[in-house]
Amino acid sequence: MNQWSRRRKRIILALIFFILIVLIGLPIFFLFYRAPTCFDKKQNGNETGVDCGGSCQLLCTSESLPLTLQGDPRVLKVQNNTFELVAVIENSNVSGEIYRAGYIFKIYSTSSGIPIKVVEGETFVPKGATFAIFEGPFILEAGVIPARVTFEWKEGSLAWRRNATKLPELVVKGANLSREDTRPRLDATVGNASLESVSNIELIALISNEAGNIFAASKTFIDVLPVGANTPIVFTWPSPFSEKVLNTKIIIRIFPDRSFIR
Repeated sequence: MNQWSRRRKRIILALIFFILIVLIGLPIFFLFYRAPTCFDKKQNGNETGVDCGGSCQLLCTSESLPLTLQGDPRVLKVQNNTFELVAVIENSNVSGEIYRAGYIFKIYSTSSGIPIKVVEGETFVPKGATFAIFEGPFILEAGVIPARVTFEWKEGSLAWRRNATKLPELVVKGANLSREDTRPRLDATVGNASLESVSNIELIALISNEAGNIFAASKTFIDVLPVGANTPIVFTWPSPFSEKVLNTKIIIRIFPDRSFIR
């Protein structure tokens, strides 16, 4: 067998070996290969953490700014033994939101370090906005006087996700507070300056005293606000205000669905 014959034989064997590798190896590769996803509990692809960052919708904790309480959470007396709770929170993440964040209010009296009442709930955290969490009304036992309240997020419930969509433009106009000495009433108008209808709108009114502390709050909802429409909103209280009003503020939040409305 001359040199050319041996070389040709090697080439043919190499081609056969390559074809066998392709025919056998590729099916095995695709049988066991799993493309990186944002749900495989591994850091892969362009992720900056486990199933977060990069092209994933979920943001890693290191990519998000912490939520900030604006002032102290407040326990508000409505009348007799009826109270409400409110906390005002700022989210500085312009493209980061949390679909359902768990929270805990703990109410304390002046005479005990043990909470006299614990209120738990879940809420939607909108991107790049200041929002309020309102709980109540609820009744405490006769003679129980709440002195302070704390607010905290439930550990592990702050799952940030990216949202780059433009927020609807809602405007509050003509806020007018009346009947402060009898049954206080706050009237205003909400307008939709967006190019689409907006649904599931929460509005919380905050009333502050001369020290800048919130001493009254109320909540209402708008189911749907069509494009270009204006609708009146009303907040009421059953008893006269016990403090002089310095400022009124209405905070708007748009929920992703009706499950948050209560």
